[in-house]
Amino acid sequence: MALRPDPLPRRGARELSVTEIRNALRCPRVFALGRARRQAVAFPIGASSLGALFHRIAERFARELEAPPEPVRALPPHAPRERVADGLSAWLLGHLVDELEANPSAASMPGEIDDLAEALRELARYLAKQIEGTGHGPAEALRSFLQHTELAVDAVLDASGGVPVRVSGRIDAVYCRARGAVDVVEYKLTDEANQELDQAQVALYRYLLRYALDLDADPLILRFKPGLIETKLSPVAADGIVERTLLPLLGKMVSWSERPENAPATSRRDLCPTCPVRPACVETYRDALEPRDQPPAGAARPMPDPAGRLTLPPPREPIGALPNDTEGMAEAEALATQIVSQLKRQGVIASLGRKTVGPRLLRIEVTSPRQRVAQLDRAAQDVEHHLAGYNVRFEREEARRYFTAPRKVPRKVDLETLLARKAAFLRERPGRFVLGEGLDGEVIAGDLADGSSCHLLVAGQTGSGKSVLLRALIVGLCHFHPPAAIQFTLVDPKRVTFGGLAAGIGAHLAGPIVYDVEALLAELDALVAEMEERYTLFEHRKVQSIDDYNDTAPVPLPRRVVVVDEFQDLIASRATRQPFLDVVKRLGSMARAAGIHLVLATQRPDRTTVPGEIKANLGGRVALRVQEVVNSRIILDQGGAEELLGKGDFYADLGHGLVRGQAPMA
Repeated sequence: MALRPDPLPRRGARELSVTEIRNALRCPRVFALGRARRQAVAFPIGASSLGALFHRIAERFARELEAPPEPVRALPPHAPRERVADGLSAWLLGHLVDELEANPSAASMPGEIDDLAEALRELARYLAKQIEGTGHGPAEALRSFLQHTELAVDAVLDASGGVPVRVSGRIDAVYCRARGAVDVVEYKLTDEANQELDQAQVALYRYLLRYALDLDADPLILRFKPGLIETKLSPVAADGIVERTLLPLLGKMVSWSERPENAPATSRRDLCPTCPVRPACVETYRDALEPRDQPPAGAARPMPDPAGRLTLPPPREPIGALPNDTEGMAEAEALATQIVSQLKRQGVIASLGRKTVGPRLLRIEVTSPRQRVAQLDRAAQDVEHHLAGYNVRFEREEARRYFTAPRKVPRKVDLETLLARKAAFLRERPGRFVLGEGLDGEVIAGDLADGSSCHLLVAGQTGSGKSVLLRALIVGLCHFHPPAAIQFTLVDPKRVTFGGLAAGIGAHLAGPIVYDVEALLAELDALVAEMEERYTLFEHRKVQSIDDYNDTAPVPLPRRVVVVDEFQDLIASRATRQPFLDVVKRLGSMARAAGIHLVLATQRPDRTTVPGEIKANLGGRVALRVQEVVNSRIILDQGGAEELLGKGDFYADLGHGLVRGQAPMA
């Protein structure tokens, strides 16, 4: 079908927006449900949480070109490019400061704010380069170059079946270069995983611009990660996308808008966990995918709502010490009274030591100064029997004796509080993380730079909270650091473990989430090669680790963290078992100083799944509830994990002894 602008509006044309078309390319049901609700959905998956903020700053900058600030207005026609870029950067960053003051939610993502600032500097450098050598002052040259921003355009297209469809949208910018060349420009803060969608969008804008302003423009994508990646499509390729893909899609969209129940499911099932219209999808389409676990409560990262606005939980009082847990203390006192009473019945006069009130667990220390410890140990079995309704357990820890019991009403542990309490530790350098809260109220935290916990082995059966703990670990690693400092490779065979993080940490991903575990081998081989390259750089600079290198290098290296859920599929296959074990040994023994780390998780910790090569090279251990004592011994070299409470109750050994804690609960 030939592409030609339609100069006259046609009666009866259906109306669609470019946002809706982009939604339909990604998930037809998101479009159909948005139409049914009469509300276009700003789909957040794979989008930068701060993309809208970038666009507002760019639009405000363009509006002020007629009256630029004095430092830019005073620049002479032949000012050096670096000086022009500095002036434009200060202009753009001033608007960023204004936005942060007006939008406190954005300030909760310091890493992304750092990258947004760098993206604005990259835009300033790009514009300075484009206007260099024009013979005009920078302000005048910019007015000629940046002709339009947030330009509203629309056109009537012939969809498949001859149905006229009016398509409307807003173009980010139109650049007018020397000799009459014109670019239709889209700014993107997402990664290359969205490249196909972005190309379709800018190709469609080329057509709409040709209709609205009779301009034959070249499609251009400026992607800030935060470094600038420039992608230009040829007019022939852009028109081919519209003809082969978009025009047929428009006809289908007209049908789906009339009968939403006929819209097919997306092939990207990883999008479902954080889809903004998922509740309506579950109700309308019974085959919708439900996630097995919800994201960590209070994940402390704003998420776009269906309209694309950032949302945060209600503001709280400053987080400092633990709250006064009066309910827990009262429950501990009542349990202690019961224990002393039962011991007395067995002829043991016990004294109470410290009462520890954790989020999920109570621990009562007991001593018997007048009697032998063996007598207390024997009596403890009867106490367990008589207080079985409380699920009381007797524990020995060297010379100390404890009774533990789960709380009737657990105290919620949320990730936001943990991150706030350990903010100073986490901010100091990338690679530090939190796992949860210990029995004594301390935050259990670790450091990938520590040789004892540079790689982690995580195990827990279904319902143990393993997926939630993994997400909390990832959020803690990246919350205070920009994508330039830490990047993740996430492997998710279940397709639900990490989907909920995509909107919040998309910029921190080194690539799309990997769903085929066999594809992981290529990723790991690439990391081995990167490790070797990093050590070559270290040798040239005469440093021994990534931290030493980053202290002096002009371009710091990011830490790379590979998180694999259910790695046992690689072990089970003969074709992948040995190559996987070989690369784990290589990275496990050598990659710490290079800033490359492995986090391997499984729900079946047995001798087949966790052979010696895995245990020897993954020093940090986290065990959630497992089925049998043998599974606990595989992970921790001792029993105990089989008696955990589930739902985030864990034992961790990060090289400084075994500790028990509670991961953030959903």
